[in-house]
Formats: sequence, C-alpha cells, structure tokens
Amino acid sequence: MDYVSAIAAMSVNMGLQNVQSAASLKMFTNIMDTQEAASAQLIDAIESVPMPSSGVGSLLDVRA
Repeated sequence: MDYVSAIAAMSVNMGLQNVQSAASLKMFTNIMDTQEAASAQLIDAIESVPMPSSGVGSLLDVRA
C-alpha cells in the first residue's frame, strides 16, 4: 500500500468516526430530552395527588 492510499484510508476512517460521534451525540440528546419530559410528567403526577385531609393514611406502622 502506498502513502496516498494509506492517507486516503485514514481520511475515510476519520470521516466515519466523525459521523458516528455525531450520531451518538444526537441519540444521547434525544434520550436526555425524552427522560426530561418523562420526569416532568412524573413530577406533575406526584403534585396532583391530593394530600390526606385527616391523619388517616398519613402514617404507616410496619412490624416484621
């Protein structure tokens, strides 16, 4: 393999690595956005649960 072919092969490999890195980063940001939305929905669901008005159900005694 001559120098020109080796340089061309390295260039192709570097380009492929750049594309793979960009795709991985995009996928990671999409996952982070999805998790952020799911977390926001969970927080909204927790906040929408009414607190008990009396003391019933506010404490739980467990014996093992």
